[in-house]
Amino acid sequence: MKTIKSAVIGTLMVPAFMLAAGTASAQDTATTTSTVEATYMTTAPQGTFYADSLTGNNVLSTVEDDENIGTINDLIIDEDGQIQAVVVGVGGFLGMGEKDVAIEWDSLELTRDDDGDDYVIRVNASQDALEEAEEFDRDANHNN
Repeated sequence: MKTIKSAVIGTLMVPAFMLAAGTASAQDTATTTSTVEATYMTTAPQGTFYADSLTGNNVLSTVEDDENIGTINDLIIDEDGQIQAVVVGVGGFLGMGEKDVAIEWDSLELTRDDDGDDYVIRVNASQDALEEAEEFDRDANHNN
């Protein structure tokens, strides 16, 4: 009988110890997490630009004498805030039949126009190459 009481008491105590340990661990994590206070800007830093400076802009081909080969529809930005690629709408007519192709950021050449007001975006690819490229699937392996 004594053995059964010990086993029952031991069985009841294990979950209690686990609960206490988990609570203590959660409290330790909460006390070591620090909150970074927000900082603010009043102007954009030198050498930066806004996303809308790119979206809606045409992408020109260096292969085909600056022929317009698509329009930037979106940016792919990593969790560190770095642009990884631009999503370019290619093909189609008046927005119908267009497909999205993601071009890696490092593949683009970004310069200013003659006035220095707008960006000119070029890629070393032809219209045909982009139309033959695999379509970008925005929803594949993405939770947002």
